[in-house]
Amino acid sequence: MMTESSFRTGPSSQPSFTELPSQAPHVPDHAPWMDLSAQISFLGLFEHLVQRIERLESRQESQHEEMMAYLYSVFPPPPPQP
Repeated sequence: MMTESSFRTGPSSQPSFTELPSQAPHVPDHAPWMDLSAQISFLGLFEHLVQRIERLESRQESQHEEMMAYLYSVFPPPPPQP
């Protein structure tokens, strides 16, 4: 909802703001099915982002495993203490 603010000086010499009522109620300028279409499109985008995140997490997990294997080969764990 769009509102306009007006500026005025009150009796306390402190500025105060008042909100003016909106001129007309908000009326959508498109068909209701377009809202549904936008929601469906957003869901498609959301699913795409979820899939990308899953691929990134999987790749990060495999890179972590590779790095740990490399580190164990370069810096083997110390032998167990008796």
